[in-house]
This record gives sequence, structure tokens and C-alpha cells, in this order.
Amino acid sequence: MDSNRYPKADLSMSNAKLPTHGYISSILGDYSPQFLHHPNKLALIWENGSRTYGELRDRVLRLAGALRGMGLETGDRVGTILFNRGETFELYFACAFAGLTLVPISFRLTASEISSIVNDCQPKVIFTEPGPGETLAQAMPSIAFSPKVVRLETSTEGAEFNELATKSVRIATPIHNDIQMILYTSGSTGRPKGAAMRSLAVMWCALQQVSQFRHFDANSVMLINAPMFNTAAMNESSIPTFLVGGTVAIMPSRGWTAQRFVEYINRWRVTHTLTFPSMLREMCQLDNDSPLSIDTMRYWYTGGENCPPALMSEVRQRWPHVNLAISYGSTESGMVTYVEDDDIDQHPGSVGRITPGQSLRLLDGEGKDVAPGEVGEVWTAGPSVLTNYWNAPQLDAEAVRDGWLKIGDLARMDEEGWIYIVGRTKDLIISKGQNIYPAEIENVLRQHPAVMDVAVVGIPDAEFGEAVCACVILRKGASASKETLLEFTLKTLASYKKPRHMVFLESFPIRNTTKVDKAELARMSAALLATKTVEA
Repeated sequence: MDSNRYPKADLSMSNAKLPTHGYISSILGDYSPQFLHHPNKLALIWENGSRTYGELRDRVLRLAGALRGMGLETGDRVGTILFNRGETFELYFACAFAGLTLVPISFRLTASEISSIVNDCQPKVIFTEPGPGETLAQAMPSIAFSPKVVRLETSTEGAEFNELATKSVRIATPIHNDIQMILYTSGSTGRPKGAAMRSLAVMWCALQQVSQFRHFDANSVMLINAPMFNTAAMNESSIPTFLVGGTVAIMPSRGWTAQRFVEYINRWRVTHTLTFPSMLREMCQLDNDSPLSIDTMRYWYTGGENCPPALMSEVRQRWPHVNLAISYGSTESGMVTYVEDDDIDQHPGSVGRITPGQSLRLLDGEGKDVAPGEVGEVWTAGPSVLTNYWNAPQLDAEAVRDGWLKIGDLARMDEEGWIYIVGRTKDLIISKGQNIYPAEIENVLRQHPAVMDVAVVGIPDAEFGEAVCACVILRKGASASKETLLEFTLKTLASYKKPRHMVFLESFPIRNTTKVDKAELARMSAALLATKTVEA
């Protein structure tokens, strides 16, 4: 080992005195021996760069020192609005060592959505790049304070980031901070909610996956096939790979196609990946035209949306050399259930049994456990479960109770412990793996002068799993086309949230005197759209 490149002083970090409370939130190095044993092992690779474990740790410690040098104090937030790239993990781990909290913000959001999140979590510094950086600039007038902005380049890290990562003084000792990350998701009230991810929860979920993933060791190459502003990319696939000393490969975040996906699998000799059901469906379609070669693949897991039994069976038949698993959970809960291989076919439609270290209860409306085979609301508990949202005590009161988290799904459990999700208590729409809440879209459309009322529902869609359908009642004498209303929504909402379908109606079905019956409305909309007579 080159003693100049890896100074002895840095290796002694693991012997530093640890605090007697909480958990050291340093994901890389102190929980994993890869740096000490295999510093030249490839840790990260992406379109425009790569890092060995030694390089990654050195840069992370320097970034941690740089962030502290900017005046950031324990518990302060650091924001990122970046496309998929390796520097995001460097910032994640730097925050972990420096006692700071990373807030990855979606590059798909509009200026108003970004300003709402930034005002809520108040990051002292935000890292961005061309594209998202322009949207951030548009948001700045609506931000109530002045965060420092560091801009990376599109294909390189840029001079400023390079200076921070290579010239700064390394942080000497890791600093404890319980909140590792804040992940914002669409809220059921239309306001984004920040899930406060604790260090212990992140590590526990990663260790659950290490125990469950097959063929998983230092030879594994995990392809990050999700945007790096959600837990699927930042925690679920990546952290367990770093823990076993494997390689994390990052797929570019825009322009996903099945063909491109396969190209990256073959380019980087990928062995493991998360693949959403809608993606698997596209792969099957492409395989019909020309058989796909994914010889290096050993294991993929899926979830995040409905997993049709017929599709799961087809995937297993087409690529029998790849182990398939279904995982169920949420950003707030970690991995709650798990099922793999033959059990998927033997228990069609099941999301599996409860994972090690996790507890699950199905409760009725009075908070009592339901009998096997009966439907109840899903509650879960365990070290990987969220304890609170960021600045949202009302949400905490609704969703967290005595260490138990209400996921918001309805499910049944059979006598052998197999779990079947039957519906959602919330109106969440999952479209191609993206969580979309109707209230957020309704709140925007209701602002259009021609709109009297609107109800947004999800309807079945072969490509997206669910498609967003806006059911609109226009004001008397007013007129508006689908194109006009879509243009209006795009001024405020990210593109992926826009309605794929729009139905114009005279009235909505009502239940309980005043409430829109959305289940009936979704059925009506699907039937009407099939006739092609009500969509603008």
C-alpha cells in the first residue's frame, strides 16, 4: 500500500473514541472492512467516472472536512439536485462522517416544488448541475434564505467540487448524527412529506438485504436502476453492496429503455439489480423481437408496484438462470416481506413472508388484529422503521404509534404467513414505479378558472401499471381542452405527475352523502375511455 496515498493517520480513525449514545452514522469504512483490506477494489462506476474503495474513502473524508469547514454544524442539511452520478454517494457518505443530513431532491420537480422542499428542510448548501441547476435558479426567489450553491459539470465533477474532494483537510473523527437522510415523497395532502431516515434504520435494512439477496458477495455488481433521490437507489440496492465489498454501477437517470438497460448490464457485467415490474414487461416485449443476452445476471428483485403473477412467471421462464425475488415495503418501513423463486409461483400474488427482524400486524378499524384470511390495515415495526417525519407532527400522529408504522395498505395473511396486498387505504397512484398522490394534482387543476371540480384516480395500464386519470367538471359556460389543462399543470407539477388521461363529466359518483366514490369513478373512467368518447 502506498503510505503517501493512504496516510496512517486516516487508518486510525476506527480506533477513535466513540460516543456512548446513539450510533455513528458513517456508512462506509467503520462498518465495512473493504477499505482496509481491499482499497484498490472497484467500489463505484458510472457513465463519467469510477472510484475504488480507497479513492472513495479519501474523497469522502475530505468532503466531510470541507462541509464542516463551510461552517455546517451537526444536524445541518445538505441538499442535492443531481442526475444519477457517483458524486451523490460521495456526498452521502461525507454527510454521514460529518454528522450532517443529506436531502436528495428530485431533478424532475418544478421550481415551486423545489422551493417548497428547500424551505421545509433548509439545507445550508445545495449541490446541483446543468439542467436541475436552472430549475433551482428559478426557485431561488421563493426560497426564504440563501443556501450556498455548488455547481458540478455535466460530464465531470467541475473545478469547485474537485477542490473540495481532493484538496480539503480530512475530517479527523466521525461525528454522530441520528438522521442520515431526509427523503421527500408526495404527501396525501398534496404537500411533500420528508421521511427522516435514521442511521440505524438505513444500516438495519441493508443488513436485512445482505441476509436475503442470493449470490451476494464481493464479486457482485449491483446496477442502480432507479433515480438517486429515492431509497431504492440511495439505500436499498447500494448500501448492502458496499457492505459486502461489491461494486455499485449507476445507470444514467434519463431515457430508460429495455435495450439500454441490457447494454449497461453487459457493459459492466452486472450480476444484481432492482427492476420494476413495468421494466420487466418491456424486457419481455423486447425479448420477443430478439432474445436478450444477460448472461452475467445472477439475481434481480422487484416491487414498488403491482407484481402480476403471470408476468413474474414469464420472467422466470425466460431467464431461468436469474433468481427472481419480490420485496414489499416503503420508504418509511424498509423491507417488510420477501418471496423468491419457486415460492413466487407456488403462492401467486403474494408479496412473501415477513423478513427477519421485522414485525407486521393487520388491524381492523378498531385497532384489533384480524384473523387469518381476513383483510386488515398493514402496520409494521422494527429497527428499519421510521420514527418520525420531518417537521410534520400531524403525520407522525396519524402514521406512527408506539413504534409501529401504518404503511397505508390493506392486506390479508393466510395460515402459513403469506401476505397478499389487496388494496390501499390512501389514494396513492403508483405509475411506472413513481408514487403519485391525486390531491397534489387536484389542488393544481382546481386553480384553473374553467374547472369547477376535479377528482384524480388511477386506472389500470399495461405499460405503467397504473395511469393517472383526471376526471374534470367544468364550470357552466366554460370550456377547456385536455391540452390546455395539461399545459396548466406543467407550470407547477413535474411532468411524470401529469394526467395520462382526462375525462370530462357532468357529476361524480358520491358515497357517504358528500365523498366522491373514487373506486366507482375509476371503474367508470376506464369504461368510458374504452369508448374514446369522453376524452378531450
